[in-house]
Amino acid sequence: MADHHHQPPTPPRRHRRPHELSMAAEERHHGTQTAMASDDDRHHDRGGWIRPEEKHRSSGVAWALVILCTLLAVGVIVAGATVFAVYLIYKPRMPYLVVSDAQLVRLDYDQGGTIDYLEALVTVMARNTNSRADASFARVDLALRFHGADVARLRAAPFVVASASAAPLRYDVVSKGRALDAGGMRAMDASLKSGVVPLDLLGRARTRWKVGIFASLKFWTRISCRLHFFYPGNGTVMASDRNTCTSRSP
Repeated sequence: MADHHHQPPTPPRRHRRPHELSMAAEERHHGTQTAMASDDDRHHDRGGWIRPEEKHRSSGVAWALVILCTLLAVGVIVAGATVFAVYLIYKPRMPYLVVSDAQLVRLDYDQGGTIDYLEALVTVMARNTNSRADASFARVDLALRFHGADVARLRAAPFVVASASAAPLRYDVVSKGRALDAGGMRAMDASLKSGVVPLDLLGRARTRWKVGIFASLKFWTRISCRLHFFYPGNGTVMASDRNTCTSRSP
């Protein structure tokens, strides 16, 4: 009689009810969303989104820049207003040089083209029209020229001119043995024949004066003009050259 191995009966498959299937699906969906949220959190932490403390730091830097720019703007406005007020109070003006008088006292010229002897009197006024500040003049260096050739040099030691006043510089210049080139010889011959000898005055001086307590201004003042002397004759300078031969500052 054959042995028969009996297998235990397979339990009948339990069919889930519809509401159980719905609950299982929701649990799987919720698990998936939780996993995705965890991945997103890791991604945000690693790379790219700004954390709250970083946003706070950036806002602080931006406000600091705004405050700094505001302070700079206020400083510029205050400085501009101060400079304008000082200008209105002091009304600074450039000191300058002006020829107030001149005379060609003597001129000995030979036909060989040499100025044997020349004497001229030149009065240069250093004027300071600032009403509230003294002005100093230094490195005064002027030259009398005829047709491009230096005839005499006019210099002065440093000096100060009080506010709203002038200081005269009186020069008695003497020149001997100045040889002229061919062009200068022709010009001298023509001048002596016409009775008017032109001499050019060129040079510069260093000026300095203060505007209140804020600034010390320094400028070069330069002069370049032609003086016409009646010679042979009394040697006086033309009236139109007096007080019109002035220096200018840039």
